[in-house]
Amino acid sequence: MTRKCGIRNMGILGTFLLLASIMFVPPCSGEEVFFVASYHQGDMCGQPQYDAAMEALEQSALPNLSFRGYYLDSRRRTGEEIQKEIETIIRDIRERKPALVLTVDDLAFAALYEEVLRHPRMYLVFTGLNRFVEEYHAQAPFLDSQGLPSANITGVFEHLFMKEQMEMLEVLLERPVKNVAVLYSADPVGRILKNQIAQELQPTPYGEKIRFYEANNLAEALELAEKIGNDPDLDAWVPVTMSVPNSPEKGFLTMADLAKPLTERIAKPDLALNVSFAELGFYGGVSVNFYQMGFQAGLMGAKLLKGHPIRDIPIENARNSLIAINRSRMQQLKLSLPQEFTAVVDIFLE
Repeated sequence: MTRKCGIRNMGILGTFLLLASIMFVPPCSGEEVFFVASYHQGDMCGQPQYDAAMEALEQSALPNLSFRGYYLDSRRRTGEEIQKEIETIIRDIRERKPALVLTVDDLAFAALYEEVLRHPRMYLVFTGLNRFVEEYHAQAPFLDSQGLPSANITGVFEHLFMKEQMEMLEVLLERPVKNVAVLYSADPVGRILKNQIAQELQPTPYGEKIRFYEANNLAEALELAEKIGNDPDLDAWVPVTMSVPNSPEKGFLTMADLAKPLTERIAKPDLALNVSFAELGFYGGVSVNFYQMGFQAGLMGAKLLKGHPIRDIPIENARNSLIAINRSRMQQLKLSLPQEFTAVVDIFLE
């Protein structure tokens, strides 16, 4: 899916105008909204989207809305436990018939969109989708020949801003990029993100400068980190180790667990996919604004509940990126930003 908007920061005026655009249709009343997050409550990627989407709905002058929340906790639960939770949600959808289901990230959408298609008076709005929408549509159609919603599903695709990330890296290095590594986990989300990075960069000059490394477990992740850290042809790397097995009896490790051992082994700029990763100690760079992406999806849901035709609410790319830099990591790497570039950084973390 191509990027449809180049706006990097909505700001107060942009948010006001978006809210105003959904205020003129007579409101519905007494509607229930299901929120279904792919990960656990408090997850650094999912929770900002969840909270922002709810805030957008609460601010949209829709009376008597009620909310029901679910967390699949897919990074830490077993497949059997996740499936039981999905079955519970589907049962609740059939019994309670919510007006809107809002899914956060891929697993929740993949688990529920075919069920929602069976209920044409119900809507599903997604946020944070990384697997290309056309792949889901091929399994259960919900788009027309122009890529516009033809059923009851729309939402916000998570653009990763990888071209912008690479351009910023060249500013940091003060020279053209040689090669950049992507260290990704072999779990479904890691592979989806790896494919998305490749897709975003393929039509750019940077498409031939990416090297992919797949880690199936903790030992492989650490071994590959050593390899990346010692390779002089790699200028930087992208951490995409979303979930790796620790050992059969010790469960899984997520990015929060892996940040420290990986950064200790790779003394190169860590190009973070989102601000939350920079908060964990990675260098950072250009990343998606999770909160604004969730707010964007919440506004779309409000429009639908106010009676706007879904065809007038097409699937969008995330509009907003942030530039976040972790100063402590920058100092560890002995890096400095050009003075003129410092002014465009949105967030400095310590």
